[in-house]
Amino acid sequence: MTFQWAHQNAFWFLIPLALTGLYFLFRKRSQKDSLLSRMPGPWRDLFKAIRRTRWAFRFLFLAQLFALGLLIASVARPVRTKTTVKKSTEGVDIVLVLDVSESMDAEDLEPTRIIAAKQVIRQFISQRPNDRIGLVVFGGEAVMKSPLTRDFDFLLNQIEEVKLRELKQGTAIGLGITNGIARLRKSQSKNKVLILLTDGDSNVGAVNPMTAAKLAAQEGIRIYTIGIGKQDRVVVPIYAFDSRGRKTHLVAQVPSYLNPKLLEEMSEITGGKSYMARDSGMLSRILQEIDKLEKTKVLLTANTELEELFLYPALTALLLLTVSYLLMETRFQRKLKGNNLNGLSTRTA
Repeated sequence: MTFQWAHQNAFWFLIPLALTGLYFLFRKRSQKDSLLSRMPGPWRDLFKAIRRTRWAFRFLFLAQLFALGLLIASVARPVRTKTTVKKSTEGVDIVLVLDVSESMDAEDLEPTRIIAAKQVIRQFISQRPNDRIGLVVFGGEAVMKSPLTRDFDFLLNQIEEVKLRELKQGTAIGLGITNGIARLRKSQSKNKVLILLTDGDSNVGAVNPMTAAKLAAQEGIRIYTIGIGKQDRVVVPIYAFDSRGRKTHLVAQVPSYLNPKLLEEMSEITGGKSYMARDSGMLSRILQEIDKLEKTKVLLTANTELEELFLYPALTALLLLTVSYLLMETRFQRKLKGNNLNGLSTRTA
């Protein structure tokens, strides 16, 4: 908030006003032909007749000068400027499509692929407060865990609750992509993004991954694919039940089923980008890069409001002039008449 004068040139009129006031204050007292004695109206008679009230009249004169100064200040148009900046964002709608097949329990990413993926997803979400983000998980089937939302407490809670081996086994990439497209299809955002995190090749599902990618391209959705895990054999925990129904924990080495070529073709057809995350650090850096590529647009609109303040000095000047006039026409006018009568009686005697 700032204060300024719209017409500062009006203050030049204060110079003659100030000179008049200085002359009135510092003139020689013995000077008979004073400014007041030559002024028309009641001032001449008042000055001659009421010397004892000289300072009162000087005060009234200065008050009138001050009132004129306030009128000049009013003409200079004082204004108070208030600038507000309105922030609006053009966010990105993002659906995370996360593979929850059994192989995501592999330990080549610390501590496991699924835990590492959930950690970097949480970090990714925290960096995008202005976007709507949804979550789809898939194995042999695809399930929506969260619609597009800015309720990140709910979203993070859904991510925390993601568990393996709750869906049919397999890797239905086409179904996961199609489910994510369904979340984004009705979006009004100009920027729609789908991020696929998977550690395998598509091996089940009624929808071919490339067919799903072409559908995403038609809907204006960019797909970023992230292949998780090393390309050689990895250790994967396997849970089974013995003859007595007790759960047993076995460890098996399984080969990597990643299909980098498929992931790259899916991203390329939609204008996205494909990545391979061989360890937890790479996975974190990949999502940071996607975060930079898909930046939210922040629009700042400045709105300036002017508050006119000329009324305050104008009303003060009017009040001073009114009081001065009333004093001259009432209190001091009666004194003038009284002194004139006394003077006339003395001369008659």
